[in-house]
Amino acid sequence: MNDQNFEPLLTLYRASEFKGGREASLTVKNQAIHDALVTCVNDPREFSVTLLTGDPDNIPLQSTVELSYGDPRGGRGVLADNLADLLTSPAARVREPGNYFLIDGKFAKSDAAVPKNVLRYRKVLELIATLKKAAAYLDVESGTLVFVHGGKFELPARYTDKTIGLVNEDALKKLTDFVGDDTHSEQKVAILETAIRDMLEHVEISVRFERLLTKLADLATKAGDGYRLFVASFSYDKVRDALEATKVEYATKIHKAFSDIQTQILSIPVATVIVATQMKQATKVGYEFWLNSAVLVGCWVFAVLVTFVLWNQFHTLGALSGEIKRQKETLTREYKDIAANFADVFKFLDRRLNLQYWALSAVGVVLATGFILAHVVYFQMTDPASNWFSGTPSSSASTPASEASAASAAVPASGPTSALSGASSPTLGEASATGPASLPVSAGRVPSSASASVPGLGAASVPAPTSNASAASAAPQ
Repeated sequence: MNDQNFEPLLTLYRASEFKGGREASLTVKNQAIHDALVTCVNDPREFSVTLLTGDPDNIPLQSTVELSYGDPRGGRGVLADNLADLLTSPAARVREPGNYFLIDGKFAKSDAAVPKNVLRYRKVLELIATLKKAAAYLDVESGTLVFVHGGKFELPARYTDKTIGLVNEDALKKLTDFVGDDTHSEQKVAILETAIRDMLEHVEISVRFERLLTKLADLATKAGDGYRLFVASFSYDKVRDALEATKVEYATKIHKAFSDIQTQILSIPVATVIVATQMKQATKVGYEFWLNSAVLVGCWVFAVLVTFVLWNQFHTLGALSGEIKRQKETLTREYKDIAANFADVFKFLDRRLNLQYWALSAVGVVLATGFILAHVVYFQMTDPASNWFSGTPSSSASTPASEASAASAAVPASGPTSALSGASSPTLGEASATGPASLPVSAGRVPSSASASVPGLGAASVPAPTSNASAASAAPQ
């Protein structure tokens, strides 16, 4: 809270002679008092100062005026008759107001000389700040400490200026020192909460805090005894054993991230071999083409499923990494003096995590390589798909003429018979008219007969002449 907002009021409060209650006489001794009076009187809503005598527009120096003070706006500060009046506010019982003035004793928070009752009040606030560490939260508006471990337990800070005198300052100092920032601070506040609950659980809620003030020494003793029991159960070997068990547990979980999918991992090379051996050479769209395409689709399905499995295992390793980090932070917070002695446990787990990350990444690379090789084999073995992919026209689109040429070229020659069948054969009449002169005469041996293909009659056996003489005699006379 800005002290400048409360400064004009403090100037008037200090210079006023209170007559009991909120009415007072004020002598305007100097210009500072005059300026503060004019400022406050002209803004009654903010400062709540009423001029009972005198002219607000003409207030000479060294004059005396009668004033009535009310409660200024909350943002500026608090005016209280005494400490008891201040403690009627629940918020003031758990937190000292930013600016306030006690008419009894003319004390302001900023004063160097502090009355004894205000010192005791501040000791109680120190106790509440200590208890706040053990509580789940502090409701400032209602002035209530709320504990939740073992069920909701409320401790309203209800006390007066009379009961604060019951505070045992030595016991309060022990409690403040007990809940310090050391190795076992969390255990200590838990012990303190348990002690408070055991001591006050069956006490009427309206008088719990006052009972606590009168039993501070007992509370300090119970808290100390609880801590000694905790220390007796604590040992270095127990912490080491607990961490070793944690190490084994998390190492097993890390290894399972890989072992759980080892069947899928081992099937990757098997699937690659199957793809490479099951594909057939396909020159056209037919059985081999559809077989190769079905194998490639199966490769896609397998690759997608294994990718999902790998992605899930990466998330599992991420969750384990976060849990290990949380365990390390807890150890550092609870046993910060000896936490460095157990660093090797977490280094081991970090190495195992990194190794599993690399292993899963390598599996992903192998999967991607096999996936690519499957496509290479597919396009090498499947010509229609390769031609479609490269934009080359299919060779199967040939003309009928070329097919006929290819078919005729594929028929082999059948010797003299084929030659005769391919040429024009003379008719029987033409052969008789021609006589021996039309037939070539071999100087050597000639076959006894020859076969000729006659159109319309098929193959006919024609006796060959045995000699020139017989051929001549056969001619007409």
